[in-house]
Amino acid sequence: MKTARTLAVAALCLDLVSGCADQETTHVPPLASSAASLATSTRTNGRVASTTTTPPLVAYGTPGGGAAPALGSNLPPGPFSLEFTDTDIREAVAQILGTQLHVSYTIDPAVHGTVTMHTAQPLSGAQLLPTLQNLLASVGAVLVPGQNLYRVIPAASAGAAGSLVVPLRFVSAEELAKVLQPFAGTNAKVAAEAGLNALLISGDPAQVQAMHELVQSFDRDELAHQSYALLPVTAGGARDFADAMQQAFHGKTGGSLAGLVHVVPLTHVNAVLIISSQPRYIDAARQVYTLVERQRRSTARTWQVYYLQNGNANDTAYTLQMAFTPNNVTVQPDGQQSSGNGSRASLSNSMSVGRGGGGLSGGGVGGGGLSSGGMGGSGGAGSSMSGANPLAPSDPGNGDSTNRTAAAAPTPVGNPLLGGLDQNAGTDPADSMRILPNKQNNAILAFGTPEEEEQIIGMLRKIDIMPMQVQIDATIAEVTLNDTLQYGTQFFFKSGGINGILNSGAAALTTPASVVLNTSFPGFVLGGNGLGGAPIALSALQAVTQVNVLSSPQLTVVDNQTARLQVGALVPYLLGTSASTLTSSPQIVNSIGYQPTGVILEVTPRVNSGGLITLDVSQEVSEVAANQTTNGIQSPTFQERNVTSRVVVQDGQTVGMAGLIQDSISKGSQGIPWLKDIPVLGVLAGVQNNTRVRTELLVLITPHVIRNQNQMHTLAEDMRNALFPAAAVPYISAAEGPSGSSDPNARVRARTGRWVRKHLEP
Repeated sequence: MKTARTLAVAALCLDLVSGCADQETTHVPPLASSAASLATSTRTNGRVASTTTTPPLVAYGTPGGGAAPALGSNLPPGPFSLEFTDTDIREAVAQILGTQLHVSYTIDPAVHGTVTMHTAQPLSGAQLLPTLQNLLASVGAVLVPGQNLYRVIPAASAGAAGSLVVPLRFVSAEELAKVLQPFAGTNAKVAAEAGLNALLISGDPAQVQAMHELVQSFDRDELAHQSYALLPVTAGGARDFADAMQQAFHGKTGGSLAGLVHVVPLTHVNAVLIISSQPRYIDAARQVYTLVERQRRSTARTWQVYYLQNGNANDTAYTLQMAFTPNNVTVQPDGQQSSGNGSRASLSNSMSVGRGGGGLSGGGVGGGGLSSGGMGGSGGAGSSMSGANPLAPSDPGNGDSTNRTAAAAPTPVGNPLLGGLDQNAGTDPADSMRILPNKQNNAILAFGTPEEEEQIIGMLRKIDIMPMQVQIDATIAEVTLNDTLQYGTQFFFKSGGINGILNSGAAALTTPASVVLNTSFPGFVLGGNGLGGAPIALSALQAVTQVNVLSSPQLTVVDNQTARLQVGALVPYLLGTSASTLTSSPQIVNSIGYQPTGVILEVTPRVNSGGLITLDVSQEVSEVAANQTTNGIQSPTFQERNVTSRVVVQDGQTVGMAGLIQDSISKGSQGIPWLKDIPVLGVLAGVQNNTRVRTELLVLITPHVIRNQNQMHTLAEDMRNALFPAAAVPYISAAEGPSGSSDPNARVRARTGRWVRKHLEP
């Protein structure tokens, strides 16, 4: 059928413009693909600001710090091996100082003797001179280092070898002399020269050399070899962080590192300064800082922006707040209203079924409460209210309790459902987890830790998906009941009447795969492989009776949303009358309400993953009763037939709801005026007409699930092709060009009419 209609539209266009040789052939182009109309989005999800901070600043000191080199520190590193057996000391000194170390030396003539030595392992350059000193001591000699010269003299004459003046650069001579004097012993003396800031060391050469090395160890540039690390504090205060670092390095009692590592809090810049003479302690402080910073990043809260692709920002934020921060819900879903037990959101409450209207039903229309025996059945379970204002808000006590969530505004506390993830307990609300909607950009703003944001984004990926849509093909028809349909349309369908009709016209439609009848109350289900259940049912009924189609809408609605169609008028009626008692001449005030009449259809589809569709259907057909008013007040009487039900059907199946039968009886007479009204004799001068018409309201609904944009595009093409040849009219008009006529569409109508008579009419 789709292919045939497409070909028919193309043939219409070719035939209408074939006479214009100077014009290009007109074609009906296909609808533009949905992908072509999608603009590239510049919105990017992600954090508002990075959690990274300024890295620590580290400066390492110079090893040595300006101290004088120790004895032998500038000698070759070695290795050296010694092998002496009854060797003359002079020859041993020459081999060590001259051959191996390549230094200048002198030997006192008084030094003599032999030495024996064997090294099992090689010696370094620093070990070689102390070894030589031991060899010299065995023969009563000493080694005295000098300015680029080593002297070997007898130990007896070494005490008068002289003294050594050591100038100091970084420490006080007086203070250092007090420190070194206890270590000088009886063979050496240490004196301070304050004017020159120097030390005078006297004694034997060995003692002078030892004291000189000790002085060099103290005379150091402490700042030159100090290392520093400036650690920015990103969580908490600098003083608290410094206390934690002190505890890590020194412990409660100070520990062995009390003088080696200094921790200084810098509160003005919110940082901590670490000072140490050992670079390894600076590295240890950086490791501690890295661990603290890693933990801070895992617990620090930042703002995350997520642009919704399919959902509503306000509704999604409400869902997330109920899930993650149930004690701090600040938004309400769109359309959230406090409602009573009724289910209709109209200008007035629903009227009860039947002719006894005038009282307003406070409840909704109850499913299954319909009577098929006439107009007297009650359609609702609500209590009757007389003179009440239907526009007044319902009692909040009977409505949705979620409206009171924001008003309660409880103090934020820890959420036990989050397993410690929510840190609201005992914290400032400004620092706690927050979720906010941004309606203008349809985005969600989340303030939380990386773990919290990961859970929020994970939930958004699950709920922010493209919703399915459902196309509702509905037909509301009024069927006249005759002898064949004396028990109603349901009995006609369930007793096999439709199969008999179909067998006579198209036997292919009677196969079990094509026609499926469900005999469950209150209606029936008619399904097929794309055949369309509503046309089949209407064709079957039209073969035996008169069918009046009141409305045949096609609605497309998002899954789990309500589609409402109303075709009719708002009829005013008197709600109540009040009079003022404050003045001598009371003024009467009438309250007027408006009742919707006509055809009103509400459908809410819900589609599951298997393609099964749950339909909440509310259908009403109402009108003002002719020549009838409610007793006591000048208000019209409404005749209403409605049905509310919930059904489950497959995709493409047609569900029918029937049983609302209206019995209308009218009486009239025709004949000679005046004479036909005479009792007894009037029958001879006129004719009495008694008419009884029974009609039944039939609602046929066929849902079609639209799972993606391609299916939506296909349905739009089918709908446009179903309107041929109207689909070609815009393109024919474009090909015609301006005619200058007062009726520019006259030529188009003429050509379209000729084409229809030629190709479509028998």
